Amino acid sequence: MSIYSKSYTTAPKHSAMHLGSGCLNVLSTPSMTAFIENTAFLYCEEKLDVSETTVGAQITVQHLTPTKIGQAVDVRILEADKDGRRFHFKFEVYEGDKLIGKGEHTRVTVNIQKFLDKLD
Repeated sequence: MSIYSKSYTTAPKHSAMHLGSGCLNVLSTPSMTAFIENTAFLYCEEKLDVSETTVGAQITVQHLTPTKIGQAVDVRILEADKDGRRFHFKFEVYEGDKLIGKGEHTRVTVNIQKFLDKLD
């Protein structure tokens, strides 16, 4: 059972061929990873004030089976633990009822202005 989920429709721009991570016209691991990060980011945004956001700090992904471009995939957060500034997630990714990916992801809460000030 998930505590938060988001659906994505795969498009040619998400393929391994397009991204250069492979030569096949299937969902790329980098695209699946971006879907996972986006889902976790959106979950966190609901829990923070407007001066804060989260940044990805660590991700472990197992890409288990291929997905045709054009198919919908669902990222499901199964657990979300908050420890201070860190959110730690366990997730699964599905195409219909088929498990295509799983893993863990950590995001860290930052003050937006202080974080951007580090760029100067």
